[in-house]
Amino acid sequence: MIFSIIVPVCNAETFLEESVLSAVNQDIGYDIYEIILLENGSKDDSPRICDELAGRYENVRAVHRGKTGLYGARQYGIREAKGDFILALDADDLLVPDAISRLLKSMDQCRAESGAVPDVIIFDARALRGDGRSLFERPFEAGRIYRGAEKKIFFDALCTDDSLNTMWTKCIRRTIADLGKPDIFLNYGEDLYQTAYYLDRAESVMYLDQILYEYRVDAPSMSTSYSEVYLDNQKITWSGLDEIAGKWEDGAFDDIISRRKSLTCTIAMTRLIYSDMGMKEKKHKLGKLLQDDFYREYASYPLPEWAPEEAVFVKNLQMQKDPESALLKNALVSGIKRSIKKTVGRS
Repeated sequence: MIFSIIVPVCNAETFLEESVLSAVNQDIGYDIYEIILLENGSKDDSPRICDELAGRYENVRAVHRGKTGLYGARQYGIREAKGDFILALDADDLLVPDAISRLLKSMDQCRAESGAVPDVIIFDARALRGDGRSLFERPFEAGRIYRGAEKKIFFDALCTDDSLNTMWTKCIRRTIADLGKPDIFLNYGEDLYQTAYYLDRAESVMYLDQILYEYRVDAPSMSTSYSEVYLDNQKITWSGLDEIAGKWEDGAFDDIISRRKSLTCTIAMTRLIYSDMGMKEKKHKLGKLLQDDFYREYASYPLPEWAPEEAVFVKNLQMQKDPESALLKNALVSGIKRSIKKTVGRS
């Protein structure tokens, strides 16, 4: 068994079968790879679909762990894996039809040229039903195997922006994939957290300049949900990146990392003020967020230059002389507009 494809599943009934079939229908034999559906606390029909798919296809397994969070689902899936390499597939995305065979071809070429396969292979993705172009611009040399101090180019990219975060653009050797702490509950920021440690653990990393994955892009809209878990999760993630960046960057990226932490604070605030909760509850939670130690330390930093327009708008409210009043006023106005739209939509 060469590959184990880990699919975390939680309330994924809408696209789950389509996603799994993109892996099942690869142009290569089932003996090369397995698909592990790590179902974790779904309240919809996902558990039944997982079991049905596992019964239908010999290389699909369904594992039910209960509520673990996305990070825990990936990590428990890795512990179940039998393959030499791990691939991540989200339950609403797709692998391109020849993704596995193309990875195998690149591995064979690595063996022929250097005698070994890299511990981490980074590849590209495109938007599902998009224009076909890669979602990311990579500064790496295609086909080159980076070792030792040469890996610093990946940490530079990881610290600078979020283009290297995604778990689903990486093939990872299983022996470095288990981080030893699957019980950490991370639903937000887990990609960045794991990527930082994998790059640090890897003896060698290669960039494969090929699109092997299709990402389902959400329709642009303001968030309608808020959870205090978001910022708590992000604190764990940033703590992990701080540890790794300290080993590789020696403070060179402190400013941009602080700006990215500021963006995290703004995203948390955006989720809160545009959520569906009532104004009384919103005011209470906004007061708590403004007093959070992480928020107080980083919210005042400028945003990264690549921050989205919505974040820039909310950031301006955060920096007002009386940010609580400015943010609550905007929350009230947006709530009224949303109510009007719903009323008009029903008429």
